[in-house]
Amino acid sequence: MNSTRAATRVLGSGWRSVRSGRLEGGRRGISLKSLFAPSPPGTGDKAKARPLVQPGDLFHALSKSPVKEMREKGLLIQRHGCCPTCVDETTAHGQAATREPLFECPSCGYPTHCSEKHWEADRRHADLCQHLREANEDEHDLRSGRTLREFEFPSAQLPEVVVNLSSWDTFLYTRSFTNVDSDRAMRHVSKVLTYPVTIAATLHQYSPFTLGSGLTAEGLKSLAALRTTIREHELARSEKELEMQQRPLRVFVLGARAEAMLPPHLYLQLAYLLPSSPLQVYFVGPESIPAVGETRSTIVVSSRLALKYHRGFFHDAIWSFAPFDPFTDVFFLFSPGLAHPRGRAGWQPTVDKLLETKCAVFATGFHAQDMAADVAGLEEDFGPRIDWLLRPRPNPFASLKRDFGIRNLQEWAIANWGIYGFRGKRYEVQGVAR
Repeated sequence: MNSTRAATRVLGSGWRSVRSGRLEGGRRGISLKSLFAPSPPGTGDKAKARPLVQPGDLFHALSKSPVKEMREKGLLIQRHGCCPTCVDETTAHGQAATREPLFECPSCGYPTHCSEKHWEADRRHADLCQHLREANEDEHDLRSGRTLREFEFPSAQLPEVVVNLSSWDTFLYTRSFTNVDSDRAMRHVSKVLTYPVTIAATLHQYSPFTLGSGLTAEGLKSLAALRTTIREHELARSEKELEMQQRPLRVFVLGARAEAMLPPHLYLQLAYLLPSSPLQVYFVGPESIPAVGETRSTIVVSSRLALKYHRGFFHDAIWSFAPFDPFTDVFFLFSPGLAHPRGRAGWQPTVDKLLETKCAVFATGFHAQDMAADVAGLEEDFGPRIDWLLRPRPNPFASLKRDFGIRNLQEWAIANWGIYGFRGKRYEVQGVAR
């Protein structure tokens, strides 16, 4: 299989335009696994000698693209999309007309409107046109057939080299990602690493989330408990007997979707940032499916990293994971849609159980509005029971790639754009005067 082609079906795919938490939305049927695998014998030289798209000629209208998948994507948008100008022009009965977007914008190459006249009349498209062109070129680059050297990731960090987790730039530099040498390469890499690096940046002792930058006093307590365990793991490495007695750090990813389908070895970047800690990452959710080709429910990636997959709801299987300990257990919800009208009821029993564990929970959002809606929904449904750990704020390790909906190109999302944290409220025991 051509490794680039398989990978870009995930990297370049549009996000789910209608989302109801973990229950709705299209699945990504192709994993990134083949992107990092060696090419089959006999397929290398010709493919490398004649790439489908040259580096200096990445822009193509989708209908005229030399890449078959891009032409198919254009047809998919035409078949399932709608003209935004037509939608704005309602009929006398108040029903929106939704003619197919058959006209391709000459600037971005996407089929955006039903006609040139409606394209010219749409002022909102100008705000997104450059982003759509960027997405066009990025997807052609991923499918070009070139060797994607930016995905050659570094291995374990030297103990004397400190990682800077202030931003993608400082992280990539101090982790020696030497092949990430352009904005486009950074977009490619950030799209797949946003999940493991967001987890690591939250737990790491040099986390960008500190008091005064969103972290609350209660958040400091929860992270201090987890970092105490991480520190114990570091100290125990010098004593073999103590090392064998250490409990692993358990990271639960609830409502897992695309993050579960990443090639397992990508999560080694998480292990490299917490090198002394035995890690168990649990992917839990109805769409928790391993990378294509994987049939195991538990994948041992290294001696200190294991990935476990559970297809089902957390609140139904909670006793399979109990007991929980705030010193060793932490939860992540990546763009869950907690307040989405079609997913809110499905998330409520899970959040109810999460608050009972008293463990730290960190969640992300696609953009500011998405995150604000989820936070407001939590306040409305569970307000008196919640301690806020991290106030909503932009995530320095969000994906740098903007994804667009197939049905509506004016809807966009950025994976893990923002982040916030909470846990079940803890009550101080007070003596009663006699």
